[in-house]
Amino acid sequence: MVVASKCLQTVSSLGRFSLGKLTPARLHEIAIRHGHAHVFRKRPGQMIVNRIKDVCHFYFIGIGVLPVFLCMAYNHIVYGACELQEYPTEGPPPHYWQFERTPVRQWWARNFGISDIEHHERNLAYFAKQGMLQRWRQVEQRVRHLEGERWDYQAWNYQPVSATWIDYGRWHALRLRDQYEEHGHYAY
Repeated sequence: MVVASKCLQTVSSLGRFSLGKLTPARLHEIAIRHGHAHVFRKRPGQMIVNRIKDVCHFYFIGIGVLPVFLCMAYNHIVYGACELQEYPTEGPPPHYWQFERTPVRQWWARNFGISDIEHHERNLAYFAKQGMLQRWRQVEQRVRHLEGERWDYQAWNYQPVSATWIDYGRWHALRLRDQYEEHGHYAY
């Protein structure tokens, strides 16, 4: 304990001696000149920009372009281009996906694509539906034209009223008619 108190006195006297010669203005001047102001300059934050660049690089290059390029290179080196063959006359007929040019296209057409026949039938169904919708629009336009020409009304919009609702309306009206408050007839 005695040693610590002696050391503390020595350090405090040394500090008073070295700092006693400095005035407050001199302390401020040293802090400015030796404060590394140019090393830590203020600038706008770049965390968001760097994060966007990192994410774009990862998704486009890391798991986008590079794997697809490697798959295409492997396919081209191992399989090459498909060869044109005669249409088989015996055996089962070829599938629609066997007419694609490369093995990758054949695999894609087999697992995810649709045949030309299915594509054609989808187009036929689409155009048949569009034809019906066009015919309906023509009929509705003709009806509107005739209504305006003859000052007619939309009879096809009439909805019949249920007898239940008529009975309920009558019951409600009678209830309101018979329900009144008597004034002046107080019990004594």
